[in-house]
Order: sequence, then C-alpha cells, then structure tokens
Amino acid sequence: TTLFDGVVSPHTGLNYIWPMSLIIRAITSDDDDEIMDCLDQLKMSSAGTGLMHESFFHTNASDYSRSWFAWANSLFGEMVLKVAAERPHLILSNA
Repeated sequence: TTLFDGVVSPHTGLNYIWPMSLIIRAITSDDDDEIMDCLDQLKMSSAGTGLMHESFFHTNASDYSRSWFAWANSLFGEMVLKVAAERPHLILSNA
C-alpha cells in the first residue's frame, strides 16, 4: 500500500517520491483539502528530521535520499510563506 502520492523519477529510483512534487502541487492548488493533504504528506515525509529530502520511498519515509537538500527545503519555505499569506487558516492557529 502506498502511503504517499507524488511524482517519482528514475534519477532517484522507482517508487521514490520527490517532496518537490508535493510542494508544487500545494503551491498551484486552490483546494484547501488538497493543500492540507500535501502538507500532511510533507510533514510525514521528513521522517522526523524537520527537513525535506531529495526523495523518499513511497511506503517508508525513513528511507530517503539526501538528508539535506537545499532546493527542496527552499521551495518548502516558499510554499509555507504562500500558504500563510493566502490561506492562513490552514497553518496559523490564530487565523
């Protein structure tokens, strides 16, 4: 069973999802449920590190490539700022 839903690449191995695909889905979505789904998946995909990785295995986020991947982390920060500005009720408790 797949726990996550995102784009994979032969570059990182089949069944290894790119967090950046979930981030882009959230950035381009206008659906609160879809954005929250992406945020939930991204949180789980960090495998407790608090960081975005290059990729992670679709059924086990602890199996990931690149423990620090600046591109994905930077894009994640951009997504958080966008969601905070446009849909603060999704991530800010006082919104």
